Order: sequence, then structure tokens, then C-alpha cells
Amino acid sequence: MEFERLRDEVIDVAAGIDLAATPGEVWALIKPAETATLLDPHVVKAFRVPGTPDDVGEMQGYISHRDGREQVHLVEVVEEVPKRWALIRIVGDPDEAARTGYRLTEIPGGTRLEQLLSVTVPGTQVRAINQVRQQYLAAAQAFLERIKVLVEPPEQGSSGRHT
Repeated sequence: MEFERLRDEVIDVAAGIDLAATPGEVWALIKPAETATLLDPHVVKAFRVPGTPDDVGEMQGYISHRDGREQVHLVEVVEEVPKRWALIRIVGDPDEAARTGYRLTEIPGGTRLEQLLSVTVPGTQVRAINQVRQQYLAAAQAFLERIKVLVEPPEQGSSGRHT
């Protein structure tokens, strides 16, 4: 009986949300590194790396706490069209295919924001590829929902105060 080696497989996952905000307002929230503390509950500090450009080639540093441990990582902007598109990669990621993209499209009344992820699923996990895809999709949707809460104005009459 011959052992069949399972191949790694690159998957793409896309999630989107419609926001009642302009592309500029959405961009102002998702582009600066410093706002990451609002977007990811694990991030405790984030910053643009001094000396890097403010577009393609920009690097951003993130310090986070996950599972009781401090983690540091660096991302690089690979492509950018301000207020429309950004593609980033984690510097030093062993997954050469790993990329995260953000596409902003103006729609009536606001902006459609899409998060696009490309990752490699190791051959040992390919049989569970649908579950892996669902985990990435759920994480992307949770991220987009946090953006919605932060960027959209509160509904009128929902100030929480009693009159």
C-alpha cells in the first residue's frame, strides 16, 4: 500500500459588510496602525514603523496578548489605492501565500467593505478544509461587525438616556 502525501492547499475567503459611512471615514478607521486597538481586542499597542512610507512599503507593528502570552508582529502594505484598496502581508510569515486585503466600494448611503484572506491550509488539515474556511470566515465577519459598530453613527433616539 502506497502512502499518499496530502498537498497543502491555498484557500481564499471573502466577507463583506455594508456600512453607513463614507469610504474616507472607513479608511480613516482601518488604515492607521494606531486604530488596531479598537479593531482587535487582543492588540494592546500598534504603530507605524518610523522611516517607512505612508503607502506601499509601509510597515506597521503590533503588540498583542493571546493565550496569556505577549506576541509581536509586523505587517507590510503590499498594494494600496487610498480609500479603495489595501493588501497586506505579515513580515516573516512562513505561509508565503498569506495575504489580507481590504476593498472599499462606494454604495448608495455608504460603503461596502470587504475583507479578503488568502492562506495555505497544510496538507494534514486539507480534509477539514471546509471547517478551516468557516473559522476564517467567522473571524472576518466578527472583525467587520466591530468596524460597523465603530464607524456608523448611533441611531437617533438610542442615546441610552431616559427622558
